[in-house]
Amino acid sequence: MEKGFIFSLIFAAIVAVFALNNADKVLIDFLFTKVEISQAIVIFASAILGAVTVSILGLFKNLKFKKEVKELNKKVDSIETERKNLELLLEERGEEIKSLKDKAIIDDTYVEENDTIINK
Repeated sequence: MEKGFIFSLIFAAIVAVFALNNADKVLIDFLFTKVEISQAIVIFASAILGAVTVSILGLFKNLKFKKEVKELNKKVDSIETERKNLELLLEERGEEIKSLKDKAIIDDTYVEENDTIINK
């Protein structure tokens, strides 16, 4: 099991025991009305509201991270495409250099042959 899930269960058990030990009625004063309610219900409601708030904030954080990962993957794809294009260009240039060197060797041989014929 996940550590966070186990921690949540332990925390929920502690909150439940604490709430049941404090089950007296308390007066809650809202801005528009006053309510007499069990302290255990107030504790449970507060814990649940806190958990929901943390979950919502975690969801937003996850969505932000997923968006960032998507953007970074797009960048990686474009960089990979550029790298492949550069490798192809490098290969083409290498072939051009090789063909130019071969042509230069052939030209040198032709010049040497003509020089020997002229010198004789």
